[in-house]
Amino acid sequence: MSIRLRLLVVMGVLLLALGAAIFMLRRAEQEQIGRILASVHQEARQQMTHWVQAAALPMRQFTQDYAPWRETAEFLARPDEAWARKNLEPNLPVYGLDAVWVLRRNGSLLFSALKDSRTTPPPLPSAGELITAAAREGPLEFFTENAAGLWQVSGTLVPALPGADPATGGWLLVARLWGAAQLEHLGLLSDSRVSLAARDAAAAPGSKSLVRLSLPLKDWHARPLRQLQMEQPVPDLSGSIEWDGYVIQLFVAFGMLLLIALGLSVRYWVLHPLDRIGQSLATQTPVPIVPLLQRHDEFTRVARLVESSFADRRALEHEVAERRQAEAALRASEEHLKHSLELRARLARDLHDTVIQSIYAAGLGLESVRAQMSANPFGAQGRIDHCMAALNDTIRQVRRYIGDLEPDPDDDRQTFAQAVRALAATMQKLWPVEIAVQLDHGAAMNLSAAFEVHALQIVRESISNALRHGAATRIEVSLRAAPPHAVLEVRDNGNGFDPAQRTGTGRGLVNLATRATEMSATLQIESSPGRGTRVALHLPLFSRPATP
Repeated sequence: MSIRLRLLVVMGVLLLALGAAIFMLRRAEQEQIGRILASVHQEARQQMTHWVQAAALPMRQFTQDYAPWRETAEFLARPDEAWARKNLEPNLPVYGLDAVWVLRRNGSLLFSALKDSRTTPPPLPSAGELITAAAREGPLEFFTENAAGLWQVSGTLVPALPGADPATGGWLLVARLWGAAQLEHLGLLSDSRVSLAARDAAAAPGSKSLVRLSLPLKDWHARPLRQLQMEQPVPDLSGSIEWDGYVIQLFVAFGMLLLIALGLSVRYWVLHPLDRIGQSLATQTPVPIVPLLQRHDEFTRVARLVESSFADRRALEHEVAERRQAEAALRASEEHLKHSLELRARLARDLHDTVIQSIYAAGLGLESVRAQMSANPFGAQGRIDHCMAALNDTIRQVRRYIGDLEPDPDDDRQTFAQAVRALAATMQKLWPVEIAVQLDHGAAMNLSAAFEVHALQIVRESISNALRHGAATRIEVSLRAAPPHAVLEVRDNGNGFDPAQRTGTGRGLVNLATRATEMSATLQIESSPGRGTRVALHLPLFSRPATP
């Protein structure tokens, strides 16, 4: 990593640190605002509960005023509706109530009155529920509902007269209908918008500018009957923490000052000397670093190292030039050795496929002469002449190898078909074997000169192997066209062999494979014991130019 990039990374880290500090300050501000909002929510919920309880105060006051009254207990003992019409019903508007009931302990109704006679009274607890409530302590408060709307009910137990049967006591219940006026009144008291919702309705989530709360209104069984929902605006808290903006501005100013100071320092103390060193290295001259050599800081040592590196570089270049010359000489020697090895391998292959095969064929002919000397002297003399001619031809080939180490395929001036037929005629004269030659003239004419040489040597090697190792009495040589290839086959009826278990140190089959590879051809050898041998060569054709 370059120094410039490292400095950019440092600046980036400083920016990240500055951003992290600002983020932490902003997060602290958000947390503080969150705490304030949580406190506002808590206060709003307490206030909401307080106003609901405050709405029940007139009902409690009514029951506390009339339940202990002796005349109320006497009414329970000796019901007089006129008394109730005179003392209870007229006071409902005074307390802001909508209904009043007087019940015995067993739940039977003695008296009821409604502020508005057209309003349907709400359902009340059963006798058993009132008996159960009598064992509780404290007032009876719950919500109930009918077609008229939601009712808030409050009641208390009226004791029996002193000395009378406790069963003569009863209940005094009052109720207030929660209409639009009541909800509006609660909204004015709490400075919010109040509404009623279903029992399972959930309040919408609040925000930074609005508090949404939901308070369950429970029925006689302490189960939610309706939800009292309140929406109260929250004052803007963005300016409640005035010092936060000042701190952010201070951090930003400090960060900008730090970056400017760091940038100027790096520019004049680091980048400028590095530019001089880079210029000196690019131009390969110590002139740009002369001012650095006169200084006394860290870059003075670097400049001296650069100056000394120039001398080392010149010495190294001289050494590299000498090594390159040595490597070139070594490479030339390796190429010469490789070429010599290739010539040696080619010479060994050609000697095996031509000279040795010719000598061996002459030897086979001489062996047949030995058996023919007594039976047919004239025929034996003819074979001896053929052997002498073959040996003389071999001598000429050896002389050509001695002359240029490579036979000239154009010396003979024979075509491929003529050379194959001449080879077959020579082998038949030297050995009692029948050789059938069937060559496609067009395919033979489309073989290149180099391919003709390799193909002829493969035919020679295959015939020699059939006679020497297979004791064949019939050999078939064929060449046919199978565009874009030509197929050269040599078949014999000899002893055959197992190619997978071939043993021996001869190079015959190896030379066949090597020649096929040099022609980019495919070689197939099929044989089995007692069934002869088939050598097939699939070699590419080329278009020989037409003869004018």
